Amino acid sequence: GLQHPDGPCVPSRLSEPDPSHTLEERVVRWYFNLLDKNSSGDIGKKEMKPFKRFLRKKSKPKKCVKKFVEYCDVNNDKSLSVQELMGCLGSRHQEAPQ
Repeated sequence: GLQHPDGPCVPSRLSEPDPSHTLEERVVRWYFNLLDKNSSGDIGKKEMKPFKRFLRKKSKPKKCVKKFVEYCDVNNDKSLSVQELMGCLGSRHQEAPQ
């Protein structure tokens, strides 16, 4: 990992925080980098496991998890881009679909 001069490696330091990003966006980006183990730029099926685990804790009934992940995966390629993750997790300033 990249060592930053001011201490241990902090994932969010890999790209300097963009001042135009809301805190939510930064959190989603940080979380995305955490999940994207191979830094491919999207979260594949394997990498999605911790995300699904997190969702299972938060959502009842369980079938909502699958639905939620399908809802996130806008282009249906079985992986999530940072935009897709942001769309369904963080940036609530987009109008929620009715």
